[in-house]
Amino acid sequence: MLPRRLPRALADALPGQLSGGQRQRVAIARALALDPGLVVVDEPTSALDVSVRAQILNLLLDLKERLGLALVFVSHDIRTVRRMSDRVITMYLGRIVEETPADRVTDSARHPYTRALCSATPSLLDPIAPIPLSGPVPSATRPPSGCPFRTRCWKADTLCADLMPGFSAASRPGHRYRCHHPVEEDRPTRDLANQEP
Repeated sequence: MLPRRLPRALADALPGQLSGGQRQRVAIARALALDPGLVVVDEPTSALDVSVRAQILNLLLDLKERLGLALVFVSHDIRTVRRMSDRVITMYLGRIVEETPADRVTDSARHPYTRALCSATPSLLDPIAPIPLSGPVPSATRPPSGCPFRTRCWKADTLCADLMPGFSAASRPGHRYRCHHPVEEDRPTRDLANQEP
C-alpha cells in the first residue's frame, strides 16, 4: 500500500531518482507494508524543506487516524513533537528526564533541558531567544555522575552531581520530571532565555 500522493509510476524508480519527500513517503510505505500497530519515526522531516515537511507530517497524522496507528515520534524539534503527540517524553543521554501531556510541554515543563529544547525551536508566531547552555557536552558512553544534564544546566549544584533525582509528580496528572531544582511551573520560557546562565 503506497501512501497517498506518491505516484505509482515511481514504484520502479531508484532512490537517487526520488526527491527527499518522495523518499520519505517510500520509507513510510515500507514501514506500513506489514500492517504494524506501532511505527517509530525518527527525525522524519530533518532534511526536508518547509512545505514538504508539512506534507509528511500531515500524511503521518492522516495515517495515524485512518489506520489506528500508534506513532513514536523522535525529534529535537519540540514544537513538531507537540503537534504530533499526545504525550512528550524528554530524554537526555538516554535517560528520561520528563514526561508531560503534549499540550503542556512548552511553558509547563519543569526540567531545564525540556525548556532549553522549547527555546531552541524557532517560531515565527512567538519568537524567543534560545536558553544559553554552557559547559561541556558529556559523553553518552561515560555519563557524569548524578543528573546527566548537570554539566550544562544553569541550576546545577553539588546535589545534582551526587545524586540522580527520582521522579517527582507535577501538579497536573500525567506530568512527571526528574530534577532537584525544577523550573517553576508556568514560568514563561521567554523569561528563562533572558537570564544569566
